[in-house]
Amino acid sequence: MPRVAKLLLLGIAATTFCRSTAEAQDADKPNNYAAFTTALSALAVSNQDAIQNERNAARLEFVRQQVANKVLAAFPADSSKAPVTDPNNTLSIAGVVDESSLLCGFRSDKQEIVKSISGRDSTASITVDHLTTLAQQNYLTAVAGKLQALAAPSKADDIFSAFKSLFATYQITVSAQPKVDEKDRTNIRKSCEADLKEFDAAFFGARIPEAPSPGGRSASAVIGADQLSLFGPVGAFAGTIMGIIQPVLVDFANLASDFEKKKAIKTFLSDTSNQGKLRDSGLGLGRTGSDYLFSKRLSLAGTFAEQIAVLTGDSLDLGSKPVQAACPAPYDAMYRRGSDGLPSAQFRRCYRAVWSHFEDGITAALKTAAAYDQLADAGDTSTQLNGYKALTNDFSKVADESGAVDFWDTVSKMLTFAGAVETAVSQDNLKKLQQSLDAISKGK
Repeated sequence: MPRVAKLLLLGIAATTFCRSTAEAQDADKPNNYAAFTTALSALAVSNQDAIQNERNAARLEFVRQQVANKVLAAFPADSSKAPVTDPNNTLSIAGVVDESSLLCGFRSDKQEIVKSISGRDSTASITVDHLTTLAQQNYLTAVAGKLQALAAPSKADDIFSAFKSLFATYQITVSAQPKVDEKDRTNIRKSCEADLKEFDAAFFGARIPEAPSPGGRSASAVIGADQLSLFGPVGAFAGTIMGIIQPVLVDFANLASDFEKKKAIKTFLSDTSNQGKLRDSGLGLGRTGSDYLFSKRLSLAGTFAEQIAVLTGDSLDLGSKPVQAACPAPYDAMYRRGSDGLPSAQFRRCYRAVWSHFEDGITAALKTAAAYDQLADAGDTSTQLNGYKALTNDFSKVADESGAVDFWDTVSKMLTFAGAVETAVSQDNLKKLQQSLDAISKGK
């Protein structure tokens, strides 16, 4: 072979080797897709504390704001103004805090509590819009999960590839949008308000009669069944959902390759006796679970309403020695900041004397609100019952694997609900929520 030809072949071989080596090295490097997906996941996870606690943090801030307004009115900085107090020189939060606004308003509405919290960041505020926050997190989490699932190996030998094969397509399409429309907000508020109107049977064990109202209808009479439906979470509980389906999907994803096993499963699910037992047992368990969760949610609404009734019925005697000692006249002295720029120690002591009178009741009510939020966030308590009823209405969809798209859409909703409820009733989760609220309250 001529020398030139040999050199040419060596050059081609060297070029091919270098290109292959470079491609192999590039394959080992994190690409931009991986970096972006990681950023999505990090952003969603880092805001989990806000997702869990923003509503109650805003509720607490709102109540503190109302107490502060009462203090400012009762101890005016302008000595020419008369103190504004309740009858008999008392201070209460009756009339500025109510059950529906505090429990339901912070679930459904966007509320600006404090417009500006610092001159160092002109846009920083204390504003709560939990539905938008949740929708944004759900959307980012769903997209990150979809991208990760699509990048997984094609063979279903782990949870991610199984998730891709059987579930991910439907998970991304279930309410995974970064915005919330006004209909969702209205439905959530109405559902919460309906819980407050109907808690008596679940909480007291008996319906409390209403005084006759000529020509009128009772509040509960106008509550429709559609108001049970809520804007349940989608992506926030992806980790819990993964745990539920992992043992099932990994095994079943490759079932098509084992004809005899698939035949045995089809035979069992095609038997009418087995179908009847599965249908009756599932519907019975679904009804029991739905009724239990609905009653529990109503009882939490009742507990909250009772706590607010006690709280707003309480009052502080402003003439008592502790209050007089903490808030001495002249009141304008309380509003003189020192050289350090802090609100005066006298004002801080005065506010604390007033706040401490209501603090335990407020904290207890907000812990109940947090527990209610968790359970109400899961959505319609009949989700599992209705889903299972739809799946077993025609067993041919199971035995013959027909109607797969509709089938998995129903299953995805059931899995999402299961994950949400598991989180809502978890004692560890509730304990963490209460500890977070304690930390927020004490940090104030």
